[in-house]
Amino acid sequence: MKKRWGILLGITGMAMAALLTGCKGTGEAKAPGEAGGETSVETSAAGLSGDKTGDAAAGAAGEGQITFTFAEHVANIEQQAPQVYGVVQEYMKLHPNVTIELTGASADDLTRNIQMAAQSNTLPDLFWIRQPVAVEMAKAGYLADLSEDILNDRELTDTFLPHVLDSLKIDGKLYGIPCELQSNGFWVNKAILDQYGLEMPVTYEDFISCCTVLKENGIIPVAQGGKDVFTAWAWENAHCRYGFYDHIDGIIAGTDKWSNPDYLKFYQKLSDMRDAGVFSENAKNTDYALSVEQFLSGQAAMLNSGVWDTKKFDQSDLAKDIYYWWGPTFEDGVGEQEVSMKAPAHPYVVSARLKEEEPEKYAAVIDFLKFYYGKQGTEIIAKDNQSIPVTRYEGEIDAETYPVFARVITMMNDDWESPAVCPDMYISGQIINQYRESICGVINGIYTPREAVDYLDGIQATIQ
Repeated sequence: MKKRWGILLGITGMAMAALLTGCKGTGEAKAPGEAGGETSVETSAAGLSGDKTGDAAAGAAGEGQITFTFAEHVANIEQQAPQVYGVVQEYMKLHPNVTIELTGASADDLTRNIQMAAQSNTLPDLFWIRQPVAVEMAKAGYLADLSEDILNDRELTDTFLPHVLDSLKIDGKLYGIPCELQSNGFWVNKAILDQYGLEMPVTYEDFISCCTVLKENGIIPVAQGGKDVFTAWAWENAHCRYGFYDHIDGIIAGTDKWSNPDYLKFYQKLSDMRDAGVFSENAKNTDYALSVEQFLSGQAAMLNSGVWDTKKFDQSDLAKDIYYWWGPTFEDGVGEQEVSMKAPAHPYVVSARLKEEEPEKYAAVIDFLKFYYGKQGTEIIAKDNQSIPVTRYEGEIDAETYPVFARVITMMNDDWESPAVCPDMYISGQIINQYRESICGVINGIYTPREAVDYLDGIQATIQ
């Protein structure tokens, strides 16, 4: 069944037709992967107050000073997650009695810190966590049930995109809200394709032909941060075109294997791409940051990444030439080939201890979440920071000022099917990194396709 996401962002300016020019067929910011290091930024509020949400917060939190902690999964929140930083700053500006202590760390570091904090009853008040870990923590009683405070607010829930609030519901109870949309794909420098008389590829055969010409002319076809296994992103889209969801439930249940014929075909395609020179010869030593640099410097024609780089690319000299693409379709693929990735990302969750022991502070956190996902927060996320919200933003996007963002919105509103969740969010938290490693391992020449799936079968056997 086709799943359409009603992003509903209007696009203004004369550039609408130009957005689709050259598209054959269908038409560091914050990566939902990982950023190294750890920072703690305490920001306090001063200035104005008085929007609708603010009045509710002031009443709920009382007139005294309220401070709560918010742990994010990037090291430098202001630079890597400017949309989050912007919403926090605006909220505190409107609520002088509220201080939000932002703490940033890489996703791996934050996950480890959260798991240790749970054991010592020192969880942050509000925090990002990987979906599989969130499920485990909710079942263990560490996360607050947000149902009464969020689901009963119809004015708020009606603004969310379809099914977004279902991603962390357990037995009908809501334990978290997705931080953003997880949209993986390829960025394409169309000017480079035009230079060599190439069209935007559609099929795998188009893609390989395109990459062959680029490589012959000294251009890296696809910049791939092979050193960072979290850059499996766009290849997870491709895995969906080889029956990922046809087998994964059976694999989890122990009735199927990673080493099934469909998955083997997917991994073989990765190996074939490596042999065809799709990636640089030094991809295994290239980290994500360097892959972005290769793309922005014109050394690479395409980049495996996602929509979190939109603002950075709109601010670049290449903005008029950068397009977004879901990746190639495969003639030997399994099932639907017009597969996009417009799925909810990992959630923000709230400590159960906070709700039980500090109701005033909990009320302030809930009020902040309503602001974040409400009209004002959504406008800061979308209009001010060119990020894709999980709520409907019905404002206008100036395609002349933000051509990259406008093209992304066009793709988000296409009719390509999207899974309900990204593959690496569907599987157990105990195998996420190994799954990504298997993909990058084949790309880097470390694993053969058979070795990659056998490796995953070995890991899977330990968690069943």
